[in-house]
Amino acid sequence: CINYLKDNNFLFLGGLLVAVAMQKWNLHKRIALRTILVVGVEPRWLMLGMMSVSAFLSMWISNAATAAMMVPIAQATLSELLNENGPKEREEDRDLRKVPPPDEKTVLLSSGTSKNGERKELGLQHIEMDRSSNDEDDAHLLEDQVLPSAEQAHKMAKGVLLCICYSANIGGIATLTGTVPNVLAAETVEIMFPKSPGIDFAKWFSFGFPTMVITLVLAWVWLQWLFLDGSCISGCTSQGGCRGSCQTGQNDAAYKAVKRQYDDLGPFSFAEMVVLGHFVLLVLLWFFRDMKFIHLENGQAAGWTYFFVRGYVTDSTAVILISTVLFFWPSRPPNVLCCRSEEDTHPPEPAPPILDWPTVQALFPWEVILLLGGGFAIADGVQVSGLSDWLGQSFRVLDGFPPAAIVLIITIIIAFLTEFSSNTSTAAIFLPVLGTLAEGICVHPYYLIIPATIACSFAFMLPVATPPNAIVFSYGRINVVDMAKCGLVLNLACIVVLNVAINTYGVPLYHLHQFPGWATCSGGITNTTTAN
Repeated sequence: CINYLKDNNFLFLGGLLVAVAMQKWNLHKRIALRTILVVGVEPRWLMLGMMSVSAFLSMWISNAATAAMMVPIAQATLSELLNENGPKEREEDRDLRKVPPPDEKTVLLSSGTSKNGERKELGLQHIEMDRSSNDEDDAHLLEDQVLPSAEQAHKMAKGVLLCICYSANIGGIATLTGTVPNVLAAETVEIMFPKSPGIDFAKWFSFGFPTMVITLVLAWVWLQWLFLDGSCISGCTSQGGCRGSCQTGQNDAAYKAVKRQYDDLGPFSFAEMVVLGHFVLLVLLWFFRDMKFIHLENGQAAGWTYFFVRGYVTDSTAVILISTVLFFWPSRPPNVLCCRSEEDTHPPEPAPPILDWPTVQALFPWEVILLLGGGFAIADGVQVSGLSDWLGQSFRVLDGFPPAAIVLIITIIIAFLTEFSSNTSTAAIFLPVLGTLAEGICVHPYYLIIPATIACSFAFMLPVATPPNAIVFSYGRINVVDMAKCGLVLNLACIVVLNVAINTYGVPLYHLHQFPGWATCSGGITNTTTAN
């Protein structure tokens, strides 16, 4: 039972409670819709907006919940963006738009008639409108309505949906509570190396966040190239703007559909401000709990944790404190004494709290806590049974390889293995083995454990690999071949980024240049340089 009541279990529990508060008051949806309104509905920027929001939300709430919320928003936006009502309604919509006829300043190229006698518009070759007249708006409207072909629209829809599941998977690598393998890594280090300083939120974030940003940008570029034919990259650079499938103005139906959803949320409520304020406070408490990079005059590191008994306060302390407060904090401002407005004629009454138990019962993903505890139990079993020692000794054949090559081999194996098994079970089995292997070949344990943990999130090829992949696949726009073809390249690219990251800025962050004193080198040569 102790595997289900560890400190990191409560860290994950508190993080999920804060996520439930965000979901209850639709703060996550407001963030998503507002971001899309800011970046616009031009496909390349819509894709970037969707990916940014999905990655950010996945840092704090489960990737499955993130995908489940974002995909319907993307579906509604795509339906308006691509005008999926059919060609007949497209023609009717064009007839209803008040566009002035071409004159000497407007040259409109058109083809002949088709087989059914309908006239086909090819587009605008040149427009020179008087900026002082109202005709400028009409000209832009006409420009913006160059609709993509059915094939282009289908590819665009695939790209937008895939960007959601991929970014939901990528976003989890940024924070310690972002996904279960990250918490397993921290617990594995704590169990196998009790004298180590451990991996806390700030220490993980310093490496995970920049790695997440790089992989997210790389995924955005790759999805553009694959599903927008690369025209949005090369065309917009050379012409200073995009046309056709790459451009949709902010006055069209897609933008209005997103704006309508945002307006339906109403003004920013008091409850949303409370949740946002506590969320920001939680992040600050995590970051400033133990600032080991700042040393005071007495040789002690800075941070509020040093006001307590050493080891008494952890990251889980902060998140449990904040999540508990949410059960008591009112969801409405007080309406008594000087806080009561003159227009309020209702008798004073207690406001419902931000969080309540029925909401937690309905929205809390209890299976994730059981999954995390099961992962700890598997990891404990692997270590206690001696399996990790046996496998670690079996991997001693890699002793002659350069450490960078070993990390590359490990990340490739784990990234492709997690396509067929859950990332939790993969991490639970491999991480204790890698801890033993690190001591066997005398390299810093973090050098093997951290890249292996992050590689568990690189599951982009199959619908069964992660819940976000399955959610996107269930909408019927994407087939297995599309996901496998796109995910294979992205898998390889992310593995390269991860290996470059751990061998560059990962070295000074975790002091990987030498073997630590809190680990035992069983190979014979200590203080081995792990990265050149």
